[in-house]
Amino acid sequence: MALRHAWLPILVLALADCAHAADIGVFTLADGAPQVLRGATWFKLVPGARLLEGDIVAAGERAQVQVELTDGSLANFAGPGTLYVPAPAKGGVPVLDVRSGWLKAAAGTSGMRVRTAAFDLATPGGVLVVRAQPASAEVFVEAGSAQLVEMTASGGDGVARDAKRGEYWSRPAGGAFTRAAGAPKAFVDALPRGYTDALPPLAAKVKARPVLAVDHEVTFDEARPWLDGRERALFERRFAVRLSDPAFRKAVEPFVARYPTWDRQLHPAKFKPKEASPS
Repeated sequence: MALRHAWLPILVLALADCAHAADIGVFTLADGAPQVLRGATWFKLVPGARLLEGDIVAAGERAQVQVELTDGSLANFAGPGTLYVPAPAKGGVPVLDVRSGWLKAAAGTSGMRVRTAAFDLATPGGVLVVRAQPASAEVFVEAGSAQLVEMTASGGDGVARDAKRGEYWSRPAGGAFTRAAGAPKAFVDALPRGYTDALPPLAAKVKARPVLAVDHEVTFDEARPWLDGRERALFERRFAVRLSDPAFRKAVEPFVARYPTWDRQLHPAKFKPKEASPS
């Protein structure tokens, strides 16, 4: 009973975050059985579902998802990989965080920022084709222009490089940037279907908002990459609802020291002030 009450306040905060997630667009394509992680629950994704801040999309081999944002941006994500949609950046600029997989994005009136593990991309209105892997990334600027922004240790913007239309840039894990006039054949040959064409707007063809079917609750193995990433405090709060599951708590225990909020909630005795010894 004491343990239940210990983590109750943080569960309330996590549920409140999910309840206030903003509606920022619509999923207009969902091929190949993709899923969306909303809060701490995986749902089966279908066209017509609303895109909410904080959504994480998982797409398997040859799966594709298209989203159309309220500012007119279009983005197609192809697996295998995961795509995270955090709250917009300063100034209301949409942000798409590609942990792995392919992304073709056409920025709308607000511009767009694409995050990868290797660098960020900021474009005022261009069309970008990105292939991301856990520690490397490639981008081809199909239209417009972009800036490739290195991230500092504190998570802020560092050195920026200008990328022009028709340029291909890449950065391997731990390596330096390379630039080429035009995408290499290996990159072009690996493009997902439809990526050589302009992204078609599909919102007018989708039906009314569907009710999404639950697939499963997030496991610790699925949550861990986000708990150890850029926004670890946010994800500690978001996934705290899963601490009520004994199996999830058991999986967390060997790593709980990495997550101070959870450690304090699960082991309050560790953080009690020590009593002064009598003089």
